[in-house]
Amino acid sequence: SSHSGFVDFVRDRYTTLPDVDDRLFATSVRARWRLADGIHGGVDFRALRAGVRQSLVESFARHDSLAVQQTLHAMGSAVLDRLATVAEITLVLPNQHHLLANLAPFGLDNPNRVFVGTDQPFGQIEATLRR
Repeated sequence: SSHSGFVDFVRDRYTTLPDVDDRLFATSVRARWRLADGIHGGVDFRALRAGVRQSLVESFARHDSLAVQQTLHAMGSAVLDRLATVAEITLVLPNQHHLLANLAPFGLDNPNRVFVGTDQPFGQIEATLRR
């Protein structure tokens, strides 16, 4: 996804990530949720899973991200807002860095079209949102 940035964050001597106001947002989402107390039988778990997934995907796709943490919160909130049967949701979104490929050695310009995944350290962003 584009429309993602990360600026004005806390820095220390180990910080290597530069401020970026438009970057490629790459992650793999892991989600786990718990039903509200008192909800037992009669739950259509396939429909519930589909509703959770749809809420997560729509929120991610429509969200202009200021940080992975902000997007995670928006995604979890979307699930809780949409599905009253969900009491809490835990999301894990590792921040997978993809940097602009340097095509200058080939005499080519790269106006934010080709990105390369890196093996640099990345953030393991996770949180649990509860009603």
